[in-house]
Amino acid sequence: MRIEGASFSVLGMGKSGVAAANLLARLGGDVLLSDGKDTDDLRRRAEDLVDFRVHTVFGRETVRPGDVAVLSPGIAPAAPAFRNAYRLASEVIGEVELFCRLFPGRILAVTGTDGKSTTTTLAAHLLNAAGIPAHAAGNLGNPLCDLIGVIDDNDVVVAEVSCFQLLTTVRFRPQVALVTNLAEDHLEHHGSWSAYVAAKARVIERQAHGDVFIRNLDDGFLANWLRPGDAWTRDNGQHVRDVSRSGPVADGAFLLDGGLHLARDGRETRVAERSEFPLPGAHNTENLLMALAATSALGAEPDGLIRGLTTYQGLPHRIERVRVLDGVTFFNDSKATNPHAAITALRAFDRRVVLIAGGFEKGLPLTDLAIEIERRCSALVLTGDCADRMKREFPRSVPSEIVDDLESAVIRAYELARPDGLVLFSPAASSFDHYTSFEHRGDRFREIVLGL
Repeated sequence: MRIEGASFSVLGMGKSGVAAANLLARLGGDVLLSDGKDTDDLRRRAEDLVDFRVHTVFGRETVRPGDVAVLSPGIAPAAPAFRNAYRLASEVIGEVELFCRLFPGRILAVTGTDGKSTTTTLAAHLLNAAGIPAHAAGNLGNPLCDLIGVIDDNDVVVAEVSCFQLLTTVRFRPQVALVTNLAEDHLEHHGSWSAYVAAKARVIERQAHGDVFIRNLDDGFLANWLRPGDAWTRDNGQHVRDVSRSGPVADGAFLLDGGLHLARDGRETRVAERSEFPLPGAHNTENLLMALAATSALGAEPDGLIRGLTTYQGLPHRIERVRVLDGVTFFNDSKATNPHAAITALRAFDRRVVLIAGGFEKGLPLTDLAIEIERRCSALVLTGDCADRMKREFPRSVPSEIVDDLESAVIRAYELARPDGLVLFSPAASSFDHYTSFEHRGDRFREIVLGL
């Protein structure tokens, strides 16, 4: 991709937009960086982070005619700026696409509804433990473009890619790709379930002979990808490796009798016991199996994988154990921004919990979560913008109450869980009613719990 002397309009001053603008300017591009907002925070970010050769515009998203437009993943397809970019620009791409055109090395791409970050960081950890230099980046919060010029071309980049980022990919072709699972999410951005799935499917759209797709057979929808008659994806000649918690697969990774196995070319290798991996829950078994299958496809040997899986510590805000107080154990799962993620968290425990839920109203169905709550919760404490709806739709057989804020929710959940219960903060909703991000929300939960 020619950058020196070419013109680029970068839309959005988030982390990925700033990283893309800095990289393009550093490589000799003429860069205009704009944002639809004009805030003190954005102006400080521009002063501190943007290369001095980048021109900035605040208060409107601007595309110069004929430029290559680099779109922020937060710009929805129905937004005027999205349409305007396609009308005026010579080409429309995103930061992921820009990175893949400039990085000649191997990419392992991870997408899905839940479990992306854990699988991404775990895969990078396993590769490094096996002696294969790897870097986790992307939707995690550290932009891919920041890696250009810093890492070696022979390193592996494990890229977490969201459905938003995939919408602006054109030639993106990861050597290994996986989709953790699929459930309804971000429908307000994509407009429909079909559009959401189609966006996820772009992760393997350009794959071809020599590439690998890791297929999760434990997800009923994904189990049929790349099978005859599949409406979402087509067989492009890539190699498919399956993972399953339910027993052997011909090629891939599986769980059998408590053991983690790799299968390749008719041979099976028992890598380790599931009990050696520190993260709880069936969903983390799936994350681990996918990471094992993906990293072995990149050449990681069993000895290195064993070292990696026993030393991985997990990520904050994902069923993170915060403390035990007077016999009550608190878990922070602020990353659960949709009902599917909260269901996954509830299933990680073998006893009933006091659940704290609620947040920004995304309009997602609550039926399946309600069923799981009836099976697994002793009480509910609800807060946030969607608390009223949750109280109406969650089962009356489980005692529930609405409180004003997160601090009140923690205190009340603690009272309900005594003397030896478990409090799970798994909101099943976004954080944007009162917080800037799920990390901000999770940090506040942890602060409150540690201050009890």
